[in-house]
Amino acid sequence: MSAEERSQEDHSDRSDDARSMGDRISQARREAGYRTAQDFSDALNVSVWTVRSWESGKSQPRYDMLDIVSSLTGRSKAWFLGEGEMQEGLDRALSELLTRRKARQETQKGGPETGVFGIPAFDEAAEEELQALADRAREAKVLIRINSPIEPAHAEEIAALHLALANLLGDRGE
Repeated sequence: MSAEERSQEDHSDRSDDARSMGDRISQARREAGYRTAQDFSDALNVSVWTVRSWESGKSQPRYDMLDIVSSLTGRSKAWFLGEGEMQEGLDRALSELLTRRKARQETQKGGPETGVFGIPAFDEAAEEELQALADRAREAKVLIRINSPIEPAHAEEIAALHLALANLLGDRGE
């Protein structure tokens, strides 16, 4: 293969890489809720032409800008760069999470998020208590969310949360 043919092949590979990154940027933008390239460019503080150039594969964002794109879309830089085989599994998991989140938002009809999140159940009895607590929280339009990982809770611990919720609601006259 001549030097010119190798150069053309290298250029073609880079173009394919830019196109795939562009497709990923476009997909991530839409999934993150930025309907248009203009919406996204406003959030990034760049011109709409810059975003359109990235999405069409004509150019790629600088690495520091990719950091911001990653932050705004919730996708890793590695995902945009197309690195790693595990990415497909992560993509599926993220897609499922986004689908569940959208479904939850649709069932709430624009209302505030309610229920219990982030509390793992230790056993079946704890799972039943947790479900009852979640139902009670939704009825009262209350959100109980644990943001840090915790050990699985026992039924007695979840019953204590029931009592705390009842006390809280009693204090508000509900």
